[in-house]
This record gives sequence, structure tokens and C-alpha cells, in this order.
Amino acid sequence: MVSDPELAREVFAADPAFLDPLRVLADLFGPASVLGTSGPLHKRQRKLLNPRFHGSRVKALLGVIDRAVSERLADFGKAAAQGDIIAMAEFAQALTLDVILETTFGASAGLDRAASRRVLMRLIQGLSPVFVFAAALRSPVFPPWRAFTRRRAEFDIWVDTLVAPRRQSGVLGDDILGMLLEATYDDGSSMGDDEIRDQLMTLLLAGHETTAVALAWGVYWLLREPTVLARLRSEIDGLGPCPGVEAVARLPYLGAVISETLRIEPVVTDVSRVCRKPLALGPWHVPEGELALVNVSALLANDALFPEPRRFRPQRFLERSYNASEFMPFGGGHRRCLGAAFAEAELAIALAAIASKWDLELATKEPERAVRRNITMGPKNMVQVRVVGKRATVQ
Repeated sequence: MVSDPELAREVFAADPAFLDPLRVLADLFGPASVLGTSGPLHKRQRKLLNPRFHGSRVKALLGVIDRAVSERLADFGKAAAQGDIIAMAEFAQALTLDVILETTFGASAGLDRAASRRVLMRLIQGLSPVFVFAAALRSPVFPPWRAFTRRRAEFDIWVDTLVAPRRQSGVLGDDILGMLLEATYDDGSSMGDDEIRDQLMTLLLAGHETTAVALAWGVYWLLREPTVLARLRSEIDGLGPCPGVEAVARLPYLGAVISETLRIEPVVTDVSRVCRKPLALGPWHVPEGELALVNVSALLANDALFPEPRRFRPQRFLERSYNASEFMPFGGGHRRCLGAAFAEAELAIALAAIASKWDLELATKEPERAVRRNITMGPKNMVQVRVVGKRATVQ
């Protein structure tokens, strides 16, 4: 385990042909998932998928993200009228599920959104930390794993009902499913149905869960730090009454707030690689078959890099730049999270909408602390908030 930036850089710069992901990733997301593959197949997949989750492709989805966020935030008005307390982590999970549904499958003709949410939520709820951390329990004889595989089969059938009509019609659509269907490898071949299912499973579980947790933490720290919230609101208000979604996503202080949220409360606390041959790390050697693990939490709490590491101070990201081995909330190297740009855009749009349009307050004075959820860490008490009402400036 390393937490020094230089040693982390060595892990991420090592020859990917000799570093494998943990077996659990293929077990959970499927053998064709980009999270679980390695070697030439992984390289081939990354070359195909990387351009489809960056630049103009992500920009094209910003409006869809914005609409999904606005529709879900309408629930705040009901909560304010009834005096309800909202568990922000649960609310954020519902919001990011809406975003995933609309950006991934929204172009599907006749998409039954209520039925789709049920399929997705059953799959998410079936993911138990018990079998995530115990390979022996990922067995048909273990009831929770058996239930999870049944729900995964339901998900696969549901995806097939969306894929088949598009393949037959030739109208692929401009959502993420359409991107995957139109993508072709260098040899001209396209993704098979099995691979598309596994990549969508990866997007759903890895992208949805992590973004939801980060959003909940972002709201928590803004409410804990009123001066930060005030500065963020001032920046957003400076764009005028009806800012464009691209302009919002580019705001520098908003970006710094998101970076500081991901730093102070890392959703994924470590990045592990299985060494297929001995790996040299500084003066040490990791034997073949052992793990080389980057302790992301420890690195992001390094007070030499981040003075006063438990202080929520977004401006640190405006005062200096951090390289890829110093700040790595999305991992690093050839396996860095494919959806990082999408996740940051979603966080920017959602956090800006909440901060600029609604007055919230924490419903409890007890500080939140991070606890293990499954693969991720999240707030123990789910960030309980009370919706005071709409901001006066946006009535």
C-alpha cells in the first residue's frame, strides 16, 4: 500500500500488461466490463470508449442532465410545504438514477420509466457488501448472491428489449446506448449484446452510486460552510437569471467545490492492482500475485499537499494545480474512470441548481462521518436536511 504521490505515479505508470483488476469487478459488472478486463482486450475497449465519454459527447448530454435534475428538484417544493426532512444521500441516489436513465436510455421509443426505475433499483439494492468483500460468498449456494444474479438476469432481459428494436430499425439514437451501438472497433466490428449489457451495468452501478454519494457530501459541506456557499451563489448569480448549462459547468469556483468535496470525502478510498509479475515501487518490490494498492484517502489527506486537510477549503484548487498522482478521485493511469468528465458535469449541474435555487439547512447538529457502503464510502446518517424554501432571488 502506498500513499506517496511519486509511488502512486509508479503504480499508475507501470506496464498495464502486467497489472490486473481485482476479480470482484468482473464478478459484479460482467466479464466484458471495462472495469474487469485486462491486457489487449482492455486496451481495445478503452480506445473505443474513451472518446465517447469526453468532449463534445458529454456536452451533448448536458441539456438532458439539466432537465432530469430540474424535474427531480421539484420534490424540494413538496418537502418545504410539508416540513419533511430529506435524507440527501437517498434523494441524490434517486436524482442520479433519473440522470442515468435519461442520458443512457432516453431515446428509446416507448421507454417505461417507472418500470425501468424498478429494474434498476432492484439491481442496486441487491448489491450487498457481504459478497463484495468475500469471493467465497459469490456462489449460487449463497442466497444474497443468488438473488443478485437473478436481478442481473432481469436487467439483461430489460436491456435486450431496448437494444433489439434499435438494431432492427437502424435508428440508434443520440443517448449513451446509441453511442455504444454505433461504436466500432478498428477491425470494423461492433460491440456484441453481452458486452453492451456489461458496459451498461458498469455505468449504472459504478457511475450512479459514486456520483450520488459525492452529491450528498457536496450539499453537506456547503451547509456546514456558509461562507463557501455564499461565494458559490455569488459566482452562479453572476451568470444572470437564466444561465446556460455549459456556462454553469465551466464555473471555476464550482469546479473547486466539487474537487474539494471529492478530496475531503473520497468515495472510493483505494485503487488496487494485481501484479502479474514482480513490480518495483521505489526501494520495494511487490511479488507476483500480490496487490499494489494506492491509498487514495491517505494521499488526499496529506497535509504537505493539502494543508489543514480536514478543513473544507475549495480555493486550494484555485491557488495551485495538482498533477494526476497528487489528486486522483477518479483513479489514475490507463484505468482512470471513463465517466469522470460525465460525473463532474452532472455534479456541477446538480450542485449549482441546489445551491442557487433552494435554501436548505442541516436537520441535525451531529457531524457526518463516512462509513463503508459496498465498494464505496458514504455518509453514515445520509445527510439529513430540511428544505426551508426557494431562495428569494429565484421566487
